[in-house]
Amino acid sequence: MSPGSPSGGPGPRVGGGGTIAVETDAMVVAAQRLAAVDAQLGVLVSRAAVCVAGLTPGARRAHAQQAVLLLQRAREQAAIVGAGLHTATVRYGMVEHAVLDGQRGVAAALAATTGGTMRMLSTTLGPAGALLGAGAVAEVVGALVLLRTIERTAETGRFAPQSDPVLLRALALVLASLDDGVRGALLIEQPADLLRNDPSAPFGIEQLGTLLAALILRPAGAALSLTPTTRRAVRAPHRLVDLVDRIPDGHEPAGQIRTERYDGPEGPHWIVYIAGTVTFSRDSGEEPFDLASDVLGVAHRTSDSERAVLRAMRDAGVGREEPVLLVGHSQGALNAVRVAEDGGYRVGGVVQLGGPTGQIVLPDGVPVLALEHDEDLVTALGGTAASGAPGLRRLVVRRSLPDGGFGVPTSPATAAFPAHDLGAYRRTLAAAEASDDARVAAFTRRIGTFLGADQGVSIRWRARRVSAPPGPTAGAGSAPRSSR
Repeated sequence: MSPGSPSGGPGPRVGGGGTIAVETDAMVVAAQRLAAVDAQLGVLVSRAAVCVAGLTPGARRAHAQQAVLLLQRAREQAAIVGAGLHTATVRYGMVEHAVLDGQRGVAAALAATTGGTMRMLSTTLGPAGALLGAGAVAEVVGALVLLRTIERTAETGRFAPQSDPVLLRALALVLASLDDGVRGALLIEQPADLLRNDPSAPFGIEQLGTLLAALILRPAGAALSLTPTTRRAVRAPHRLVDLVDRIPDGHEPAGQIRTERYDGPEGPHWIVYIAGTVTFSRDSGEEPFDLASDVLGVAHRTSDSERAVLRAMRDAGVGREEPVLLVGHSQGALNAVRVAEDGGYRVGGVVQLGGPTGQIVLPDGVPVLALEHDEDLVTALGGTAASGAPGLRRLVVRRSLPDGGFGVPTSPATAAFPAHDLGAYRRTLAAAEASDDARVAAFTRRIGTFLGADQGVSIRWRARRVSAPPGPTAGAGSAPRSSR
């Protein structure tokens, strides 16, 4: 991979799912270069063999044959070393996932032990004992967070714990282990639970999201108004960064969703671009791309913003069997993977930037490219990423931003969280694309149907809530999905 990035920071890292960085980029580049050397040596061997065939028998021909033999041996060695580097890269990826699973198992064991200890204190000392245990845990955690924050502030000269990659990694582990803590307190934790990270399990992150929505957020299920605001001819994107440039800014009057239709020899194919969260207000009024939709999306409940995306696809005319590429940032990334998971469309790929989606596993046939920054709070809120075979299917481009990303241009909405800014993710994807990494190139080929010189039609859509949602609690109208 490239040693630097357009923003001046370290270059992006490409790997499978997870958040542990094993630096295999140099090995990948070396393997690519050895493959090119192998091809060049093959051409030289062929040409040299032709020259040797034209020589008369004698000393010159014998020397030429010896030279051809040396070229053949060099080619064989290049192929062997290249194959070895490729194998090592794959094994490093497996080690990366093993480390991730180990961290997850340790965090789950600590959570289960803490839950069991509090249960024991509650049984022996009553509610006061449980409160005492909870207070002790809170003090230890608070002290560790404070020490890390002081250290990070001294390193960077900026007080910004929300962008500390160490704290964010710890937060992801805590969120992924809450269910273990609850099961430990109920004395129902099993050894297999320590290794399994299922967001849909009892007391998992999906149930936590449902509970949070029910307690503090407005209800879901309002009637929606969806208005096409602009319609124009457009050329198909050529590169991955072109996709990012077309993601809507949800604050614009034109709307939060963009659909593009392109007609090819095999029929129409579509690209759907989805904006991120527009407001974090608890009382967001007519805006469906709000905090409630964020939480319901994580909880695997149908949110108002996801319903808006599905309706835009329907009104645009996307057929159930017509290929569609889904592209989203932040909440838009979450909506993209949920539509790919449950929407019933023929999804030909997903490009997601800065979404809390690491635990969501899509079918084998759906290529996924996820961009994540080490300092992005939003990606950590999805918990630890899927590991094992499902995680390896998910191509992840990760980058650590200098000083958490502060000091680079951001939008007003992301000034306090610059690592989550769409512009920052565009720079990361541009660096990854420029690196000629084989895995990024392979993903680009897999979604090649959607990239090219086709002329198409683009429509922007503005979604609004137009009525008060039914029911007294959040989650009304957003029942658990029937399919997993």
